[in-house]
Amino acid sequence: MSTQTLEKERVIAPENQVKESLAVDWRKYDGERVIASTGGPIYLVLNGELQWIPNPETYNNLFASWNGVVVSDYLVDNVPRGPALTSGAVLAKGNGAPQEYLVSNGTKQWIPDPATFKKFAFNASKVVTVPQIIIDYVPSGRNIG
Repeated sequence: MSTQTLEKERVIAPENQVKESLAVDWRKYDGERVIASTGGPIYLVLNGELQWIPNPETYNNLFASWNGVVVSDYLVDNVPRGPALTSGAVLAKGNGAPQEYLVSNGTKQWIPDPATFKKFAFNASKVVTVPQIIIDYVPSGRNIG
């Protein structure tokens, strides 16, 4: 085939179309706790973003154990970075309703069902019960899962 024929048959896609075709829905990794093969920070994939878990105390506030942390350079290098979890982030619920939330960065994120709670390996014994007015006062963020 000649260069002229190839040139005539070539289709030029708009930049946004190319980006969309290459886009990965990183939310499929939600709930993974991830670390690079070289060590370093541990991240939580939440809403398709890597969110740094800032310290062991915060990790222990949220998760049932240190087992299940995935070693993946691919995820650490490619999942978009989101905001770090707040140091001291907690799992909480109000004393007047059964809904459980991840409270971090000034918002509460609803954990909608036991399957999602389990998928994220949250620790049920770490859910803090607070007066309902406190939970009602904290602005809602995106739901988890």
